[in-house]
Amino acid sequence: MSRFPAQLPELPAPPLWMRRPRLLEKTTPIVIAASLAAGVATSPFSDRPVGAVLTLVVSAAGVVLGYRRPVLGLGLLAAGPLVAAVAGVEPIVAWQVSMFGAFLLCLRGLSGVWCAVVIGAADFLAMGLAAGSFGFDDPIAWIAGTTAFAAAAAGSAIRGQQQYWAALQERTHEAVAGRDAAVQRSVAEERLRIAHDLHDTLGHEIAVVSMHLGAAEVHLPATAAPAREHLVAARGSVKSLLAETQEILSVLHTGPGGVPPGPVASHHEIPDLVDKVRAAGMDVDACIGDLSRELSPQTSAAAYRITQEALTNAQRYGRGQVRLAVEVAGPAVTVEAVNAVASPASDPDRIGQGLIGMRERAAAAGGRLEVTNDRGTFRVRAALPVVEEVLR
Repeated sequence: MSRFPAQLPELPAPPLWMRRPRLLEKTTPIVIAASLAAGVATSPFSDRPVGAVLTLVVSAAGVVLGYRRPVLGLGLLAAGPLVAAVAGVEPIVAWQVSMFGAFLLCLRGLSGVWCAVVIGAADFLAMGLAAGSFGFDDPIAWIAGTTAFAAAAAGSAIRGQQQYWAALQERTHEAVAGRDAAVQRSVAEERLRIAHDLHDTLGHEIAVVSMHLGAAEVHLPATAAPAREHLVAARGSVKSLLAETQEILSVLHTGPGGVPPGPVASHHEIPDLVDKVRAAGMDVDACIGDLSRELSPQTSAAAYRITQEALTNAQRYGRGQVRLAVEVAGPAVTVEAVNAVASPASDPDRIGQGLIGMRERAAAAGGRLEVTNDRGTFRVRAALPVVEEVLR
């Protein structure tokens, strides 16, 4: 059974301001610029136009410097309303700029607590001074301080959400990459095991061909000198091929840690395999046909390995009795294992190491593997073609 989903669930589409994190960073300065433009337009009509212009310059400098030096920008934004209050100018514009500036600074990573405390206290005090008090009895001062606090909190919260969403997407991409890497690793490991088997069987078959050529050379009459020369050349080519094959595949002949791999699996050993798993406590209802028929090494090994993996998966992820049927009849070898799965909701289309191994084995032998999960009954069926051996 598989442990890896064929496709990880996609994340729901985030809001527009999360899909485009810089959207708010680009639109907020436009709002600030509009507030400053309104202040510039009304400053000539103020009783103290110099103070009004100075207030706008301090506030604008806080916004601009906040991109390079956020702490200095925070200080200037907080000073803007205070300058307006001290100069006798209505601090409404400076309060608006400081509020949106706090939102922008928090959105760009400055501490929300610091922005809320500094800007909120400055706006509260500026509005209170403009009203002729320190603001404790002025509802406008409380509103100004509260809105500045809320703007800083909103900017900090939005940035936190954007960071969380970015981290979630990154973890999702890592999970997809890890799943794909695990699948590819499983494929490579199974192909390496197949290559191990081929290493032994290929060397054996080449040696058999060489012996047949030698026997043919010995039984030639003395008058067949040209034919003998061709046989000698053929034997030399076979020996050269065997040497090159041994050299190329020598690395595959040694398993991890320098331990040689086990002998090539054979379909003749399937009854012994069933006895072993039964001895280990597994309930197996086996129907095994006549396995005395000789098969090609690749098909024989594939039949054994698929049976082995099917029983292993049933033991790990199934429950109850396993029904196993193995038959060599006509042009095909069939291996079928049926068992109840532990979770009826399991997805049969998932990609796991066990199924990958069985599919690779079946494909390498020219066969096919079918996997179904019908109402909690998991079925694995492999059909491998029988290729009659020519040289024996």
